[in-house]
Amino acid sequence: MKNFAFYKRLFLVVIVIIPMWWLLFTEDGRSRSDRVILWLAGDEEIDINFQALDKNFTQQDWKKVYEDIDWQCDNKVNAFGDQYCYSEIASYNGIPARYLTVFFDKNHVSALKLVYRNQYHQKLGLDLQHQLGTPLMQQHESAVNDMLQWHTEHGMVMIKKEIEPEEEASLIWLGN
Repeated sequence: MKNFAFYKRLFLVVIVIIPMWWLLFTEDGRSRSDRVILWLAGDEEIDINFQALDKNFTQQDWKKVYEDIDWQCDNKVNAFGDQYCYSEIASYNGIPARYLTVFFDKNHVSALKLVYRNQYHQKLGLDLQHQLGTPLMQQHESAVNDMLQWHTEHGMVMIKKEIEPEEEASLIWLGN
């Protein structure tokens, strides 16, 4: 009977420790924990298919497709048009994120800026490769500014090849 009690305690410790270890010390566990915490904080998840995204989407279409998201919109002239909508989000395609800004020119999507959490930069790059294929690389004067680019039928997606820990990690989509 003493052995049974020992194994019972050992089993209870294992079923408590293993999930906690997974949540704290694996990339997948930390990602899922971050998404749950952000969702509990009230932020929504958003999925975007860059292959399907084009300039034919209007601001009303965007709000209809992503109706659960609390969009803050303003009619201000900017580098990408004359309107934009902003929202804090929990994740993009399952990757923890911070916020999304969608720019409109004459009520049609012209650009998009997604700011995500730095530690998921490599995961986002892999997601884009899965979604869009092998990226093109644009060389700048300094190797730190190398950009990965994916051309789609209706635009271009860009992220930096590498980011510094203090940098704001962001993805840009520019419509054709």
